[in-house]
Amino acid sequence: MNDIAKGMILVLIILYLVSPIDICPGPIDDLIVLLIGLAARNGIAKIEA
Repeated sequence: MNDIAKGMILVLIILYLVSPIDICPGPIDDLIVLLIGLAARNGIAKIEA
């Protein structure tokens, strides 16, 4: 189940970054989403251990 959650987070981040529809135009929101996704993946990994 945990691997599925990690994969889903990764897929959602990639879809958001690649999609032409953004919450705000520009690279700032993309960087924020990327950092939140990395933090979430690290948080899931620490919970697993």
